[in-house]
Amino acid sequence: MKVVCLQSSPRRKGSTATVVSWIAEELGAAGHEVEVIDMVTRSVRACMACMACQRDPDELMCAVEDDGGAILAALAAADAVVYATPLYAWSFTGHLKPLLDRHLALVTGFHDPAAHRSHLAGKRAGLVVTCGGPVGAGNTDLIAEEFSRLMHFVLTETAEPLMIGGLTGPAALTDEHRAQAQAFARRLVG
Repeated sequence: MKVVCLQSSPRRKGSTATVVSWIAEELGAAGHEVEVIDMVTRSVRACMACMACQRDPDELMCAVEDDGGAILAALAAADAVVYATPLYAWSFTGHLKPLLDRHLALVTGFHDPAAHRSHLAGKRAGLVVTCGGPVGAGNTDLIAEEFSRLMHFVLTETAEPLMIGGLTGPAALTDEHRAQAQAFARRLVG
């Protein structure tokens, strides 16, 4: 399988990046092709709501000229996608949010259930969240719901998310966290 990991932490050696490296290592060892896209180094502007992407259901098209179009094409060409982020204000980082809005370009016919099509239909998707606070209600529940709704919109199959809380940095990651990341990788492609 080809797996694209969208790593959106501004800390290149932080907790999220470390967990993504463990996932990529596990997937690579199992023979999967892995591409990690560092969203911090990419230029992705906001969706302009021009709806040009809705003209042809067979063509993946976005009128915004930046790195977003190539990233969306990479997602469409993949078999699975990992969305990895530290928790920022109960949600994704600002490095990933514009691309999430631009997922509109992956979908057409969404106003009519019979015509709803997606370039990600049937692909696997997974969410990885690291945070300093606890995992669960009042902290990670909103990002889990946001992710669930977005993946429903783009018609993916989702793996159980990996959420690791109580972190003060990568030094707080343990062998148990590594085992959780490896198990997540296997669930993603399983």
